[in-house]
Amino acid sequence: MWLYLFVILSAVSLNAGTVGRCQSYVQDVRKAHWEQFGVDYPYQYGVAQLQQESNCRNVLSLDGVGSEGLPQITYRLWQKPLASHGVKSIRAIPDQLKAQAIIMRSVYQPKYGLWVTYQVYNGGGLVLKEIGRAGGEDWGKAKAQCRRGQSCFTYKNGKRECVSNCVINYDYSKKIDRYAQNYGMIKTKYRYW
Repeated sequence: MWLYLFVILSAVSLNAGTVGRCQSYVQDVRKAHWEQFGVDYPYQYGVAQLQQESNCRNVLSLDGVGSEGLPQITYRLWQKPLASHGVKSIRAIPDQLKAQAIIMRSVYQPKYGLWVTYQVYNGGGLVLKEIGRAGGEDWGKAKAQCRRGQSCFTYKNGKRECVSNCVINYDYSKKIDRYAQNYGMIKTKYRYW
């Protein structure tokens, strides 16, 4: 019982630390997203994205493709469009947040809810094909149409785990929505679901 309680309290403490860290970026994320989308954009989702991507830590990912920073951007893939917006590097956090907003604007799907845009950021445009096969924008029906492989990870202790890329991508939008609630009341003309 005590061990179980310790694990629960540790998880709550860990989450509180992550939210506290992420809170320090709220104003900068708001500014970057409002510059790309206007003042009606729900920046809280942008902060939630940082929480999901890196727990709001400026890190280099072990994903094997070179994702880096708070928003886990693979700069070599986005270098040309980001450079055309004045982002020559994403070493500095302000540049990372500007790059995040620029990329979000470039993958934005105005005819769909924001959940689709966040899934495109995370896993590419396959979600649009899945929505097409599902015959509409229903999250559950689109997920049922997902036919992606799996990603395997090897932990430091040597344990290997494989997870469906459908689970990874479709859970992403759910987590963004849930985490966003930590960063202020969301009132916007943008629809999430």
